[in-house]
Amino acid sequence: MGRLRRMGQGLALPIAALPAAGLLLRLGQPDMLGRFPALHQPAAVLTAAGGALFDYLPVLFAIGIAAGLSRTENAAPRILASVIAYLLLARVVIVLNPPAQENIGDPPARWPYGALLGILGALLALAIWKAADRWRRTPPAFAIHGLVAVAATALGVLLGLAWPAVNHALTTGATAVADHSVIGGAIFGTLNRLLLPLGIHHLPSSVVWFMAGDDCGGGVRGDVNCFFTARAPESGIFLGGFFPIAMFALPAAALAMWRSAPAGAGRRRAAALLLPAAAMSSAFGITEPIELAFAYTVPLLYGVHAVLTGLSLAVTNALDIHAGFLFSAGSLDYALNYPLSTRGWMLLPLGAVYAVIYYFLFRYAIRRFDLRTPGREPQPRAEPQRPPRPEEGAP
Repeated sequence: MGRLRRMGQGLALPIAALPAAGLLLRLGQPDMLGRFPALHQPAAVLTAAGGALFDYLPVLFAIGIAAGLSRTENAAPRILASVIAYLLLARVVIVLNPPAQENIGDPPARWPYGALLGILGALLALAIWKAADRWRRTPPAFAIHGLVAVAATALGVLLGLAWPAVNHALTTGATAVADHSVIGGAIFGTLNRLLLPLGIHHLPSSVVWFMAGDDCGGGVRGDVNCFFTARAPESGIFLGGFFPIAMFALPAAALAMWRSAPAGAGRRRAAALLLPAAAMSSAFGITEPIELAFAYTVPLLYGVHAVLTGLSLAVTNALDIHAGFLFSAGSLDYALNYPLSTRGWMLLPLGAVYAVIYYFLFRYAIRRFDLRTPGREPQPRAEPQRPPRPEEGAP
């Protein structure tokens, strides 16, 4: 748990930059500034600038974890080794699993295993450095980097050979749930959130949203395509349930974590990380800054969040609510796509209920079990000063 906590603290470094990146990315979308012909070029610049952090999130994860777990003053060699390990892992895996023609330009975040490779690369490199530090004579840096390269290549081969089976399992599972609204929605929502910290949640999402399901007219398949292209009234079953989570539940969780931090420096640190993230989640549906802020430090609480997300999709489908989004499930997308929804107004009271549940659940769990959420990290204690000894010969 101590290592997971330090991993979470390290991940807070890149996570703190995601709200700003998400704002740039959202402003450049075709339904925002991109809808005006005169602003196509500036919108493209904003999209590229904001998307860069999300596209290269595996690299940022490798750097953040290395910084969080390196318990030494000179962490630069370990951080460099972590990036090297990730680059080797990602390249070997992609060579063994070349992308389809239409996916050749995909960024590293959408390569096989996604951000998980950044995490594995950092852990592998740090393990080798830690082992080298225990040797009687520490090897030179170039030798340790060589060991990292060999180990990363070997691990990349194993992961590359295993990827077809992993991909098949995720795709098969996503296809199986696409034909069931209530139970399938619960399974999909839970799986989607559980895979997010690993960076591979887009795999089942792509299948359910764009490929699987019954033909909804003209050969169109996939929940997103059926909702926006075919305008099928029964579509949106794997989309609408995310609105209560992004617009209400996660901002309430961020508020609970902020209020649970001790007054003073801890609460100020929590506010700097969580309050902008809460605004991004509610407005634009960018939930990663909040979720990653506690996914690794409090994994059990994150698991509860994943189950509640699945229940949100199940409830919206049971209530026959149909809503959709093209970017994410924030209030902006809710307003823009509301005319296409069915009973979309019911998402607002449902979201309010979820906000109450999340706020009091997080407040109770954090205080009852002393969870190390942002702002509640243990601070180093100052050693007590010993009183000066009397000089020899003094009475």
